[in-house]
Amino acid sequence: MPNLGSKVVYTLDQRMIKNFMDIIILKHLKDSPLISGYEVFRYFHKKFDILLSPGTVYLALYSLERQNLIKANMDQGKRAYNLTNQGEKFLSQICSKKNHIQTVISSIFSEVLS
Repeated sequence: MPNLGSKVVYTLDQRMIKNFMDIIILKHLKDSPLISGYEVFRYFHKKFDILLSPGTVYLALYSLERQNLIKANMDQGKRAYNLTNQGEKFLSQICSKKNHIQTVISSIFSEVLS
C-alpha cells in the first residue's frame, strides 16, 4: 500500500492533469497528428503514470471536437484526431500565457503554504 505522501502526490497529479487535459491533448496532437482516443489514453498513462478512465479521455476529445479545436477522421477503421487551424491558434494563445499560468499556480501554493 502506498504511503500517504505518495497518495497525496498522485491525487494532486491526477487533479492537475484532469484540469489541463484539453491543453495536454492539443499539444500531443500538435506533436503527433492523427492519433486515436486509445492512443491518447495510453499517452496519459505513459507520460504521467496515471490511469484515467476511457470515458474521461473520450469526453475531453468530444468536447474539443465540439469546440472545433480538433477534427476526427476515419483512419484504418478507427477515429483519429488532429488539430484544426482554430485548435492550433488556441494552443498558441495558451502557450503564450505559460508564465502567467505558472505565476497563478505559484501564487496558489504560496497561499496554501503560508
